[in-house]
Amino acid sequence: MARQQSATRIRSKSDMVYDAIKEAIISGQLKPGTRLVMADLAQKLHVSTQPVREALKCLDAEGYVKWTLNVGAIVSSISVEDIKEDIPILRELEGLATREAVRRMTPEVLEELEAMLATMRQYVKDDKPREYGLLNKKFHRTIHVASGNKHLVKILDDLWARRDRLRAVFLLSPVRAAESLKEHEAIVRAVKAGDAETAGRLVEEHRMKAAEELFKYLEPEATTSSWL
Repeated sequence: MARQQSATRIRSKSDMVYDAIKEAIISGQLKPGTRLVMADLAQKLHVSTQPVREALKCLDAEGYVKWTLNVGAIVSSISVEDIKEDIPILRELEGLATREAVRRMTPEVLEELEAMLATMRQYVKDDKPREYGLLNKKFHRTIHVASGNKHLVKILDDLWARRDRLRAVFLLSPVRAAESLKEHEAIVRAVKAGDAETAGRLVEEHRMKAAEELFKYLEPEATTSSWL
């Protein structure tokens, strides 16, 4: 019984460590090429090295880190080619979802979008790129869900999950959040006006601008990180 409880605690700590490291990678706090030292991670996260080892194994399997025998774990680079293949798909499908969402828009969803937009303005003012990136994802998913097409939402969810590290652009490019905010404001104006075609086009342009900005920062660098 004690052994089972011990295993449960280890799994719980491993999950916590996994979530913390994955979020740091996705948000850009841990950049491509950063060497992940288990002892350092364990100290920062107040755990032993065992849950860190388990978390890094999972992240290796998912492609977030590269684990090499006798070297350890290094944050994986982001494949520019993979992103280049996915971005046009995202652009078209997000444009489609947005047009459908505008046609089905309710006052409640519009109010939610405007509330998120107000919070995004505050995040830009307070220089909180990580928080902005998280809310940016929620903003777009709210539009996707409003399309009423569950199959389309599932495809977009999968694409966003594969490209979740795209929101690191708000940390990598200091000016991108302010530019993104202006683009979101234009999108909401088009949604509020019931202009499905304009809203869809603006979302497509928004997707391409974000990708273009990210491409400037995708070259991996061997580095240490202040997160550790």
